[in-house]
Amino acid sequence: MEKHFVFYTLCYTILFHLLPYNEATPWARRQCEQRLTSLNYLDLTRCGITFMYEDIFKYQPDLVTLILIGNPLVFIAERAFSGPLALKYLSLAQSKIQSLSDIPSDNLAYLEVLDIGGSEIRSLDGLSSFHCQNLHSLQLDMNSIDQIKEDDLAPLRNVHGMSISLKGNDLVNTEPGAFKSLNLSSLDLSGCFGKMNFSSLLKGLEGLKTNRLNLGLYETDPNVYIPSAALQSLCKIFVTDLDFQLQHFSDLNNFPFDCLKWIKKLDFTRAHLDSLQFTMTGPSTLSHLVLDENRFKDVCNINTRNFSLLTHLSVSGNSKQLNFSSKCLENLGILEELDLSLSLVNPRGPCCNDQLFGLSELKLLNLSYGSQMFWSPQPFSATPQLEHLDFSHSYYTLNDSSPFSNLQNLITLNLSWSNTSLTNVHIFKGLKNLQLLNLKGNTIQGGVLTQMQLFQYVPLLETLILSSCKITAFEENLFKGLMHLRQVDLSENKLVKLSTSGFYSLHFLQLNYASNAIVTVDVGSVMDLGNNSTVDLSYNPLVCNCSNFEFINWVIKNKIKVKHLMETTCNGTGTRIIDAKLQCELPVGVLAFIIILVAILITLAIFCLVRRIRKYSRYSQL
Repeated sequence: MEKHFVFYTLCYTILFHLLPYNEATPWARRQCEQRLTSLNYLDLTRCGITFMYEDIFKYQPDLVTLILIGNPLVFIAERAFSGPLALKYLSLAQSKIQSLSDIPSDNLAYLEVLDIGGSEIRSLDGLSSFHCQNLHSLQLDMNSIDQIKEDDLAPLRNVHGMSISLKGNDLVNTEPGAFKSLNLSSLDLSGCFGKMNFSSLLKGLEGLKTNRLNLGLYETDPNVYIPSAALQSLCKIFVTDLDFQLQHFSDLNNFPFDCLKWIKKLDFTRAHLDSLQFTMTGPSTLSHLVLDENRFKDVCNINTRNFSLLTHLSVSGNSKQLNFSSKCLENLGILEELDLSLSLVNPRGPCCNDQLFGLSELKLLNLSYGSQMFWSPQPFSATPQLEHLDFSHSYYTLNDSSPFSNLQNLITLNLSWSNTSLTNVHIFKGLKNLQLLNLKGNTIQGGVLTQMQLFQYVPLLETLILSSCKITAFEENLFKGLMHLRQVDLSENKLVKLSTSGFYSLHFLQLNYASNAIVTVDVGSVMDLGNNSTVDLSYNPLVCNCSNFEFINWVIKNKIKVKHLMETTCNGTGTRIIDAKLQCELPVGVLAFIIILVAILITLAIFCLVRRIRKYSRYSQL
């Protein structure tokens, strides 16, 4: 199949290159076109195609997807797409097409996706020639479009649910009301503000209805400072998901947020905010608020009293240490996800009940990469519905041997690199529904993991990560009680032995022993691995000699059970163990000599024994 695809692609490449020459046309048509009658997907990316002639796809009625990315197209014949009956995806990205009128549309009645990004389109003239009723996605990003007129978008007035991307076009002028009456799925205008006034652009969007509107910038774009007066036109745009990434706001707090009646999600990622104090007279419909990579001093600087319907709040990657004072979020009674990761979050006082007060419906809490914390007894009693807790790369001090005892619904717990002490056998008490436990990077004192009661409180555990814990050995029956265990990661430790006897079942188990100190493997430890089980021994100093002969033979016969086989190599040589040439059996001649010698020795022994018996018998008769 792959060979045929390469051949056909090569044929079409030759066809497009040689078609201008009359002597090449019959050969190309005979060898390529007539062989590809069932083709439905064709990718001719960067094949140097400059011309597309009539009926080039005459024999491809089933062609659905045609990709011509990166071809310097300058001419497309009127009947170039006449063959396919229902072409749905057409990509002419990074071509030299300068106008939509240069693309023949008579045979594109069923087109759903048109991608002309990164080309040289200068205007929207010619859009009216397309059959837009079936068009779902129009990608015009990174072109040279500098103005948008109301008449340009008239063909889209009766089209519902289309996604339009105009990002990266240096717009100079947008006619007021150009997008009015459009009902879109999404509109991306990010990076279009280098040469025009932001307020003028928004006036052009008045009357638009869209699920998602992207008005962000790229890092290479010049800074745009938006006063609140320039945002007034947003009140006349019906949008549910609004993105302002990397923008600068002069006085965002004075913006009349009340007028955004339909808003569900606001994204202010890296919008240079240090506070959020919207002027509001009533509750908002907002459910998702993204404030990542800003510069808040305290979570309380986010005025949440009017966001009673908020279910998702993210303040990740804050550029300053983020203080977390008490009861800052108490008005968010139905909040389900709170992400404060990568912000050096610093709770004021013992953590975390006072800070999480009122968040009784919270299901996900991410406090990773935070500051040193002192946990109060049962620090998460304010969030009894918690299902996912991430505390990785954050140090804490316990005031209770069982800090998670009230988290009956917790499914995943990430305590990696948190200096968690596993000598406390009651630390996981109460986590009866836990399925994933990540303890990576927590050093095991003495190197030997022996606390057999450690996992008695997590009977439903499916994934256990104990990598980079400096483990040298573990108790044989340590994991016997984990009947649902499916994945165990013991990589990057100091284990010298591959042991599987301590697991309840080997039928559906994924074992990761990569990057340890294992030299030889007892083949008995892997013989019972089921067909759906795997073991990873990559980056171990495995020896490839007769002491590992049986294991290497097992690997050769069970390649499907060994993960990262290419990286499972012989120590010193770097040869894959499946390529190791071992001669650990005796030659046939030597084996025959030994057998004959043994037979002779047995015969001599019997002969000597018989003579002795006879001699003894004679003496006894005397």
